[in-house]
Amino acid sequence: QIEPCVTLPVTTKDTMFRRAASFVPLAARAVSTSAAMQAKAVQPPIQLFGISGRYAHALFSAASKQEKLEQVQKELSEVKARVAKDSAFRNFLSNPTMSRTAKSEGVQAMMTNKKYSDTTVNFFGALAENNRLKYTEDVIAAFDKLITASKGEVPCVVKSASALSSKNKKAVEKALAGFIDAKQTLKIDYVVEDELLGGLVVEMEDKMIDMSVKNQIAQQLKVLQEAL
Repeated sequence: QIEPCVTLPVTTKDTMFRRAASFVPLAARAVSTSAAMQAKAVQPPIQLFGISGRYAHALFSAASKQEKLEQVQKELSEVKARVAKDSAFRNFLSNPTMSRTAKSEGVQAMMTNKKYSDTTVNFFGALAENNRLKYTEDVIAAFDKLITASKGEVPCVVKSASALSSKNKKAVEKALAGFIDAKQTLKIDYVVEDELLGGLVVEMEDKMIDMSVKNQIAQQLKVLQEAL
């Protein structure tokens, strides 16, 4: 039996999500973060922490066992895009007035209609039942980190004041290659930030190297202020 919801003014799409709940029965959960399930879980390539990390590990384990990692990643990318562009969907995920059961059935109805895999459908049903749908974006980001690590890819962001030439990019990639293992590959995202004035800022995993002109000026001003 679905718990009654507090009636508040909602958008048409919010109402649609509520009504969708009545069309899909609760499915057996394929994903769990219980201690028993975690003991049998596939070991993740890296260890993540917090609520988002815990759920990302559970989903990674379930998708790995079912050999659906790529499919689940694609589906999560679609969910991420919808969160970004659909305010009604964002409101549904974070709405505190709906019961957990109603939200679980509603999100499963939407994803079943999209023909998403049972792994994804059941996972979001579990998120809703545990009142964790508001962490959807964080969980997806954590899952992407696990996928990237499982492929041996090391994410890296290189920021510059202007777009780098192909020659400069090759020089950067050669220099950064010395920071990773032979079996790993760099996944570099080049970003232009004109406020850097010149130089580079490199972010790789938990490391950051700031060689920008902006930082150099800031350091020089600091020395000057301390001297006065």
